[in-house]
Amino acid sequence: MKKNYKLSKMKHTKFKTFVFAAIIALGLSACTTTVEPLDPSINLNSFSNIVGTYAMTAFNTSVPTDLNNDGTASTNQMTETTCFNGNTLAIFANNTFTATGKGLEINMTETTSTIECYTDPDITGTWAIVGNVLTLTYTDGGFPYTEAFVFSGNNTLTYTEEQGEVVGMTSANEPVYLTSKIDIVYKK
Repeated sequence: MKKNYKLSKMKHTKFKTFVFAAIIALGLSACTTTVEPLDPSINLNSFSNIVGTYAMTAFNTSVPTDLNNDGTASTNQMTETTCFNGNTLAIFANNTFTATGKGLEINMTETTSTIECYTDPDITGTWAIVGNVLTLTYTDGGFPYTEAFVFSGNNTLTYTEEQGEVVGMTSANEPVYLTSKIDIVYKK
């Protein structure tokens, strides 16, 4: 009996193709990862929910300060001064952003030091989001910067700096720069 090598070879080739396709499919499914948000209320399938204008609502520090000299120190510098009022962060659908730059600084002369508000020019740049981390990239004064914000499902962006610099007061009511953890909160 003569064996049909052509048919046998074709069956063998089909079997090898099926096995190869099965291995590829299993391999791809094993490599597939699903990015899950830390906050389940965030819809990662639609980044349009991050687009919008956010207002700064808190400038929290780990070191309480009494910038307004009312005798009550606060960890939210926005309750101590109006210098941060009106700060906004606008996130646009074309992956760009604009941020205002208002804050406070110490103005030192030969004889005195005072706290003064400042307004810097707006900062513009690009943004990207992975999971619930919004990354802003921009250039300021010729230097590149990247800042990461955590986006939570309640339309809140929070920027954290572990070792930031804030303005405080000495026991003699002299302004001084202090090292502090900073959490800046923006809400849409």
